[in-house]
Amino acid sequence: MCIYCGGGLKPTKTDYIEKNDNMIILIKDVPCEECTQCGETYFGNDIAMALERILTGIQPISSEITLTVINYLKAS
Repeated sequence: MCIYCGGGLKPTKTDYIEKNDNMIILIKDVPCEECTQCGETYFGNDIAMALERILTGIQPISSEITLTVINYLKAS
């Protein structure tokens, strides 16, 4: 159940975006649960830990804004 609106959750995939220093990181097709009412997304503990591992492994290499796109299934 959604903690914001009380709606039901359904399994789906989403794109996860993180801004980290001079980088914008887009991780595609991340498994999640989405509220059927308000659209809020939730990640299980294992998915959240995998996202953290992926983000920790990226080294900033530019002083300019860099966009990195990662496929979740290939990186986790």
